[in-house]
Amino acid sequence: MAEAGANGGRRAERSSLDDLLNELQQRINTVRGTRERVHGLLEAVLTVGRELDLSQVLRRIVETAVVLVDAEYGALGVIGEQEERRLSAFLTVGLDDARVARIGPLPEGHGILGELIRHPEPLRLAEISDHPASYGFPAGHPPMHS
Repeated sequence: MAEAGANGGRRAERSSLDDLLNELQQRINTVRGTRERVHGLLEAVLTVGRELDLSQVLRRIVETAVVLVDAEYGALGVIGEQEERRLSAFLTVGLDDARVARIGPLPEGHGILGELIRHPEPLRLAEISDHPASYGFPAGHPPMHS
């Protein structure tokens, strides 16, 4: 009986050790992913610094941001003259021409986008629709949550 108890204790220790090793492996994978993103960011900074054409630089910034946060698509709005405070350009990455056409004209600055135009500072949202300024998306717009 004592031997069975000892074997059970070893199994519990082994299970606990396996759990710790699994957790360690998960943390290592997280660190590797972070390292790869930092390397990607540094490469992007160097690449952007080499570009001379503003539209190419802006497109590269959006492409890099999409990769760094592992997103399917991304966009960058360019605000026009200070008095207007409206979008003069809107660059998208990860959306084909057909999807962009279904979405329709440039955003007009309602909702969260308008909030960012009026208050240009980082805004992190777990769920976009929960924000008081949320206005919704046009028909054909891809899903967005955070």
